Amino acid sequence: MKNSINLRFGVIAGMIAVATVSRFLFVNTPSMANFSPVGTIALFGGAYYTSKRWAYAIPMLALWLSNLVLNNVFYKQWYPSFSWGVEPSVFVSIALMVTIGHVMLKKVSLINLLASNLVATLAFFLLSNFFVWYGGTMYSQDWQGLTLCYVNGLAFLDNTLVSNLFFSTVMFGSFEWMKRSVKSLAL
Repeated sequence: MKNSINLRFGVIAGMIAVATVSRFLFVNTPSMANFSPVGTIALFGGAYYTSKRWAYAIPMLALWLSNLVLNNVFYKQWYPSFSWGVEPSVFVSIALMVTIGHVMLKKVSLINLLASNLVATLAFFLLSNFFVWYGGTMYSQDWQGLTLCYVNGLAFLDNTLVSNLFFSTVMFGSFEWMKRSVKSLAL
């Protein structure tokens, strides 16, 4: 039993690591802004890790480590000094997405996966844009500024949803297939 738990943990962590590396594929492609596996990584961790501690820790660690590289190597123009890769609004949004995965994907099915992707994408959109408005200087601190922030954020919503659906298809589909092939991966 212990070996199957270790195998399951390792496979889930390995899949999250591979997905995290894919964040670097479209770094310099503006049309692919927000096309990222991060939302799916959060849902995946929430759905498959039995320990809530690992369900939150592994996706957050993957996000943080990849942010360190992205911000300090690829996005230097926006981070003139060293970036620790921590954006509280994104991490709060990702934590919420892990929770959505944990709650909505107790049983992984096509309907549950589609619903959790829609809910997670909308939650990320609403929360991250709220933090952009609330903590930033780009928008006036009134209803008009908040509305404008959400309207401007719509340009990124489609890539977020499409990437969540794409990476969910790959990650959840692969793991469900592996569970059928390697019985020790199933609980």
